[in-house]
Amino acid sequence: MKEQLTKLLTARPFQPFIIKMSNGESWEVKHPENLAVGKHFMVLIEPETDRTHDLYLLHVTGFERQPSVPSQ
Repeated sequence: MKEQLTKLLTARPFQPFIIKMSNGESWEVKHPENLAVGKHFMVLIEPETDRTHDLYLLHVTGFERQPSVPSQ
């Protein structure tokens, strides 16, 4: 799961994606700098509010790519 997450974060061009958790929550990663991945946890930052969320990697159930929004 961590390897798949790393591929999503380093993809060029980056494509936003959603992290799905075992408790039913979903977290959107809009930019690769909004997510830091460690050995067992990741920290997601909401850029609009600067709120942080500690997410346990073992609870990740999957990922869903979001359509890219063309820059203007």
